[in-house]
Amino acid sequence: MTSAPRSAMSIVENGPARMRVRSMTRMPSSGPGMGQLLVRKVRNPAILPDAQGPCGERGPPPFAPRRNLRDDARVNEERETEWQPGLLSKEALPVFSAFFLWGFGTGALWMARPLLAFDLGGTFFLVGLVSAFSAAPRIVGGPLAGALADRLGRRPIVVAGCVLHGGAAAMQGFTDSYAVFLGLELISGFGVAVWVTGSAALLADFTRVTNRGRGVALRNTSMRLGILAGPAAAGVIATAFDIGAVMVFIGVTKIFIIVITWLLIRETRHAPSPVLEPGERPRRRLRLDVSIFRTRNFLTLSVVTLAIGLVTAGPGAFRTYFPVQAEEVGLSVVEIGTAIGLSGLIAMLISMPVGAVVDWWGRKPVLLLGLVTMAGSMFLLFGMEGLLIELIVAGEFGIGEVVGMNTLQTYAMDLAPEEKRGYFLGTWQGTVNVGQLGGPLLVGAIAAPLGIPAAFGIIGVVLLCAAAFLAVSRTTPSLSQAEGTPAS
Repeated sequence: MTSAPRSAMSIVENGPARMRVRSMTRMPSSGPGMGQLLVRKVRNPAILPDAQGPCGERGPPPFAPRRNLRDDARVNEERETEWQPGLLSKEALPVFSAFFLWGFGTGALWMARPLLAFDLGGTFFLVGLVSAFSAAPRIVGGPLAGALADRLGRRPIVVAGCVLHGGAAAMQGFTDSYAVFLGLELISGFGVAVWVTGSAALLADFTRVTNRGRGVALRNTSMRLGILAGPAAAGVIATAFDIGAVMVFIGVTKIFIIVITWLLIRETRHAPSPVLEPGERPRRRLRLDVSIFRTRNFLTLSVVTLAIGLVTAGPGAFRTYFPVQAEEVGLSVVEIGTAIGLSGLIAMLISMPVGAVVDWWGRKPVLLLGLVTMAGSMFLLFGMEGLLIELIVAGEFGIGEVVGMNTLQTYAMDLAPEEKRGYFLGTWQGTVNVGQLGGPLLVGAIAAPLGIPAAFGIIGVVLLCAAAFLAVSRTTPSLSQAEGTPAS
């Protein structure tokens, strides 16, 4: 057998059941987490060991087309080595710039949307209804956008999300009707689902298991910087013009994202293999396959996601009711703002170190740590009677949120099948949105008869139960999978 190319070695193993090609590829060291040895096994269905020839010898059936094993190995190698930039390379700058701009617009939106909704609606209930209308379409928009991202590519979906969200937000700035504002919020929320799903699939393609934790952390840090800067820009614009002009500004930020995505970011969608199984036909219809969700992996992911989503998704139950409880115990508005600002600052500072730990230590132990830390902050609300305890509660929650959410997002990207990555991540994002909808409602329903501390105490128990479920799970992937060894 002739030697393989320098970058790959093809080994043919004749086994009693089937013949396989093992392609061992040395990845180029182009950034953090690169230079790893990846081992892939690919079945060769054209060789059927159970078929017998006229003399009883084993081999392919008569007239069956033989596949060139070296060509199969080369195709597999090219799929793995096609494009793997580092997180700090020039290819990464446009990607994370787009995330920053999205966070910039989101920060402005969080300030302007409730104010404009209150001006048009006149009641706090109608303000809350706008938030619900924003979250509802994301539950169904994620899976659809993900399936389209797998079929059409990541960039068209990212651009479509920007057009829907940015266009609806800009039109909200010109309307004088609450009903029209509410209808546009449905379109805006659907656009958010489309963009979040497409960008998550793009980031998952952009990273590998060895550097994905740091990639997610860098994405979240970029967005947090934008979210911090967005309200300040919105305040300046609202002072110079009016609150409606802020909504137009949000639409303008999406135009910049579209330009960056289309001109500076290359398509990352996994190209399907040109080799088809015997009797297989190319698929043309868009199929929403549910078989990839009937696994223990996805069950574990969903349980943990729902638990964390109750308090962290979007504004979240914690940010909704923590200021109310702090005010109840006698803290001033300035002290409450200081605590919330401290939580955000801590989250931004530790995001990258947490990502490095996730890549080094693995997903499961870090995710357990995040669940326990968030649960601890829930229980501390029982004793929140002064500024010091308030700062401790907010700081601990900020740490737990970053550790939990960063690791959870990394874990979801690890589990997503390569050829159905967008669809998987879009469906998973739907479970996050279920928590975003249910968390504030659940805490509010419990707090009415029992009080806010008791409600968060129950949420803390839920987080601990999710941690226990994760602890007994044996299906969580870790860094060891990147080294070709079984997951612990």
